[in-house]
Amino acid sequence: MPPDWIFEHCVQCDVTPEFAWDFWTDVSHWALDADVKSIEIDGAFAAGTRGVTHSKSSGRLEWRIAEAQFGKAAIEFPLPGAIGRFEWTFEKAAPGTRITQRCTLEGDRASVYAKDVGPTLEAGIPEGMRKLADAMEQASRKPEKSDGEFS
Repeated sequence: MPPDWIFEHCVQCDVTPEFAWDFWTDVSHWALDADVKSIEIDGAFAAGTRGVTHSKSSGRLEWRIAEAQFGKAAIEFPLPGAIGRFEWTFEKAAPGTRITQRCTLEGDRASVYAKDVGPTLEAGIPEGMRKLADAMEQASRKPEKSDGEFS
């Protein structure tokens, strides 16, 4: 059965898929959004690991990594009567990486959540993904320090 709501967006990023994956799986980088106060993860970035995002607008949001293998991950947010799923893929695409985020809502109350948060997600995800790609590109250009160099 297909999800009750789907939204997908892609960005191109001028870094390798390996760099993009390593950057994104360091959840400290998820706080690029001004609404995010902090993020906690209870272990390594792996399927089954749980985490919490503290948002200024939404408060405490608990989530679970449902899938994690190089280049593909899925984060699930349990909601009363539904589940939100955010799938990420990192694919080689000249000159760098295509990053895709696919969001879905499923469950008895998914249509209610789609009406409430769907437009906000659809409006904010493209800008958030562009910020992520820009941050990755900026981080990839930072020169590495050799021994004895001062910052």
